[in-house]
Amino acid sequence: MNKNILAFGAHPDDVEFGCGGTLLLLKELGYKITIIDLTRGEKAKYGATERLREAEKAGKILDVERKILNFEDKNISLSEEHKKEVKETIEQYAPSIVFAPYFKDKHTDHVNTAKLVSKFFSRTIHYYISDVEDPNIGVDVTKTYKRKIEGLAGYVKQTRPGDVEWTDERHKSFGEKLSVEWGELFYIKNNIKLPRIFKRL
Repeated sequence: MNKNILAFGAHPDDVEFGCGGTLLLLKELGYKITIIDLTRGEKAKYGATERLREAEKAGKILDVERKILNFEDKNISLSEEHKKEVKETIEQYAPSIVFAPYFKDKHTDHVNTAKLVSKFFSRTIHYYISDVEDPNIGVDVTKTYKRKIEGLAGYVKQTRPGDVEWTDERHKSFGEKLSVEWGELFYIKNNIKLPRIFKRL
């Protein structure tokens, strides 16, 4: 069985926030994880250099590979150029599982990342960054939540007052839906076979 997993994010830290705990569990099951950031997040307050340094640190904490496609931050589009790069990336890795942001979000980059990825991988698992709408599967990440937060903590310059508390409250509420301590929630369009860690809601 193909053990490659791609986790697409518009910006460094999207993947860690949306599905970091789940990726750690899948890694324990023998999957090879690669995070694909479409941009360097260069429009962030401290610029691309600092954000890339933080992304490298987070990747080491989570022990995953990382590739950046260098699309322009805040300008991910459905252009033929962007479609081509995403399509070629998926073909290169031939993954059995793909993650991408949910396709309804406040940030256009997140929305277009979801659309680009799902165009070329129909079984995409969508994670949440902003609002949560219609989740239909979830994962108990109680075992890996501390390490997920350690990975997110690598993005020191992106952290604002109250972020840690809000993140904990969010994942506790997700856990309640699964009757566990900490959880991550997802949406899938198609009824697909998934590893045993995924639970239907």
